[in-house]
Amino acid sequence: MEDETAAATIKCRYCGRFWPEASFRSPRGHMTTHCQACLDAKRLKTRLKRERIGPEGVRAANLWDKYRITPERYDLLREAQLYRCKICGTHEDDIAMVRTGRPRLDGKPTAPSVRLVVDHCHNSSRVRGLLCNRCNTMIGQARERPEILRAGAVYLEAEGGA
Repeated sequence: MEDETAAATIKCRYCGRFWPEASFRSPRGHMTTHCQACLDAKRLKTRLKRERIGPEGVRAANLWDKYRITPERYDLLREAQLYRCKICGTHEDDIAMVRTGRPRLDGKPTAPSVRLVVDHCHNSSRVRGLLCNRCNTMIGQARERPEILRAGAVYLEAEGGA
């Protein structure tokens, strides 16, 4: 009987307690590493922090957490690139502002995305520059492999796509 109970429970990586397997399912049915109680507590903590620090604080925290740069460093990069994408040269004023992300629970519109996104090397985490979303997506779709991008350029030139 003890083996059945042990098999039906999972240890939460956050609180260390054992919970029924059903406590580790997301609303979409995917397995999680944290129990539902810990996930709910973390969500509440994050929401309260975001409310406390405001949009500028959230932006600063995201830039630091993802790229280890400050908003001031981001603005220096923009200025150094003359407010243009480092690949295609499109000026940030010519890039459409879109609202992205999942809908907010309070019904307010999502914040508009930035026009130039931070491009970084996924191996070294080094920031390479600021790109428009299309160029950043192109690099990601090519899996950051220059040979794929070069082969694509050769293909377009040979097939008259340029």
